[in-house]
Amino acid sequence: MIGALALASVLLVPAVRARAWDETGHMQIADIAWTRLTDKAKHEIGEILMAGDPITRPASMSDADVRAAFRKAAVFPDTIKYNKNTVYEDSIDAMNKTFFVTHPPNSADNEDVRCKTWHYYDVAIRDKGSHAPKESNALVALAKARTDLASLEASGSSDRKLECWWLTWIAHLAGDLHQPLHCVSNHETLPDGDAGGNLFMIKLPGSSRPGRLHGSWDGAITRAIADEKQQGMPAAFEEISQRWTQSYAPAPADVANVDAMAWVKSGAALSDTVVYVGIEQDHEPTKGYETLQKDLSRRQAVLGGARLAAILNDILSK
Repeated sequence: MIGALALASVLLVPAVRARAWDETGHMQIADIAWTRLTDKAKHEIGEILMAGDPITRPASMSDADVRAAFRKAAVFPDTIKYNKNTVYEDSIDAMNKTFFVTHPPNSADNEDVRCKTWHYYDVAIRDKGSHAPKESNALVALAKARTDLASLEASGSSDRKLECWWLTWIAHLAGDLHQPLHCVSNHETLPDGDAGGNLFMIKLPGSSRPGRLHGSWDGAITRAIADEKQQGMPAAFEEISQRWTQSYAPAPADVANVDAMAWVKSGAALSDTVVYVGIEQDHEPTKGYETLQKDLSRRQAVLGGARLAAILNDILSK
């Protein structure tokens, strides 16, 4: 992956404004991962998803149906935020409490809400004080998901339902941790940080309505796809995966780096040197900023998908 400062200087050029990692972003990253999975891993994923929630079950074990279900599975950890009728309802509360060791979940910060803290890891940047990440966070959640899925697979466990729970989290968190604002909290103007850009308000392009910087980055993959569709390019997930993986080829050493803390440090550095540069609170992003945002998001999608495939191949191809 090219350096953040170099990327910023190269990509600050005018672009056509588009509208729209949201659902599409997570699904696209999962589809990119699919292109790198072994046949054994793909088959295992199909078997696992068949035992999970109906939302993520393939219509059949065909490659196309399992691929589509895998995309949906990458969104499932977001789905449980509002869908309280899943097959995991009897275990979500206990799962939510898993990583709280020194204190119980804080309801004032929504820590008690359906594994909310699992989605991010806040490295404090531009911080004059000392702010530690929450003890329940994306790093510990991803580590447990990888360890438990690998253990279940190695033992020949018949608990495919639990395997599916951890599979969805691996797919989801590999995406989350390649969205730079899921790795950081900026303390430059707010003593307690901006919660990954959720408290950094901007004007939405072409609108008088305010929006969150975090949400703007969550939707960047969707807007990148919309741009390409407007230019007449094919917009199916499979077609985008083919196009992006040909255009943005990460170095093999970067793909092989499945150390999630390294991903977080990279995301924090990108936030500090790219995401929070050239953007002002309560102002509309420039066209140059939007161009940079979408191009960086494409690159992060390809890298995140490649690393997700590396993790799953290691666990499911044995």
